[in-house]
Amino acid sequence: MVAREQFAWVWLLTLVVTYTVYFTAVVLTGETTFWTQIVMFAATAIVQVVIIATVSAVIALRRKDEVSGDERDLAIEQRATAVAYNILVTGIVLVGCVLPFTQSGWKLFNAAVFAIALAEIVRHGLIIVMYRKGLKESKASRGWHG
Repeated sequence: MVAREQFAWVWLLTLVVTYTVYFTAVVLTGETTFWTQIVMFAATAIVQVVIIATVSAVIALRRKDEVSGDERDLAIEQRATAVAYNILVTGIVLVGCVLPFTQSGWKLFNAAVFAIALAEIVRHGLIIVMYRKGLKESKASRGWHG
């Protein structure tokens, strides 16, 4: 397993676990005070930073020669990021243009956090899949005459 795939696994698992805990806590606590919500989100963010920074540092130290990447790594990152960007934009349009008519406050905030988390989870999941299955040329990348 290459270093970039390991980084993607760290991100994916960390995001899935921390946001599952966060959104479960949000649902179970119901309406909360401002500070309770801030503490829950801050705790989630801090746990993510600690886990990702620590494990990424260990991977980087063990695999110094692989961290820079090559053309394939760049292509994988670009394709995964393009898909994640579309998910993020769709989520943020919902949060900014649709939900304000029916929701407010922390529900909007949590919907935005969910859109960001979902986009990142999909991005890192796609990176893993592309490393596992290999990067294949898509019809879209060959032009209109395919």
